[in-house]
Amino acid sequence: MGEQKHTGIVAGSFQKMADLIGRDVYFVNFLILMVFTVIEVAAVFYGESMSLNMVWAILIGVGIVKAYGIAAFFMHLKGDPIWYTRTALFPLVFVALMLWGIGLSNPDSILGLPSWCTPNWDYSYVTN
Repeated sequence: MGEQKHTGIVAGSFQKMADLIGRDVYFVNFLILMVFTVIEVAAVFYGESMSLNMVWAILIGVGIVKAYGIAAFFMHLKGDPIWYTRTALFPLVFVALMLWGIGLSNPDSILGLPSWCTPNWDYSYVTN
């Protein structure tokens, strides 16, 4: 039996963007990862003006997009047999369990973290 190849709509879009700007897919992937990193940092920085659920939704959505870009192109899973992708994605089960067990089932969740776990937002460590 032959190996199954899979290419998704998203991976094809990366290639179309690469062809459009005249660069390779790794450069397009780099640009997309940088844009989503800026969105991620902005969500955390401006998180006080948004609800906690909105920040969670942004961070999880950005994480999914960035994980796809890294796995598909840097780990070379795009175009590989589906079993390679399933093997690489298996640890996500444990990540989901940790996310639920630590972040979502705890009543204090992120807001109740100890002081050594949270950044010092008063910038008292900055010297002029």
